[in-house]
Amino acid sequence: MKEGNQNLASYINKLEIIRQVAEQVIKDFDMFGLEVRFSGNSYSAYEELFEQIHPNLEKLLHSNQAKFLGILYRIDLSEEQVQKAVRENTSEPFSAVVTDLILKRELQKVVWRNGFK
Repeated sequence: MKEGNQNLASYINKLEIIRQVAEQVIKDFDMFGLEVRFSGNSYSAYEELFEQIHPNLEKLLHSNQAKFLGILYRIDLSEEQVQKAVRENTSEPFSAVVTDLILKRELQKVVWRNGFK
């Protein structure tokens, strides 16, 4: 994980946190008519969610940028955050960088929400 996300790394293998992240991703993407499923396997959760989100984002980039931007807004990712992540990951495709950013942001929201319970 990048420097700003190191404090989130300790939560990645906690089953309840992973389940909540998956639920948040499913809910956010469902609002845009995009189906995401989660098997419940915490060991492959990142890859499982990434493999579903990435092709959807790739498709939206080419066919419906308004929906793509709507998803970013819903997840609370700013243009500046996206641009910074893209600059830091020049070897990765744009859609892959954004997918990773989305998953990290969803994790961050779940961790913060649990911290205030």
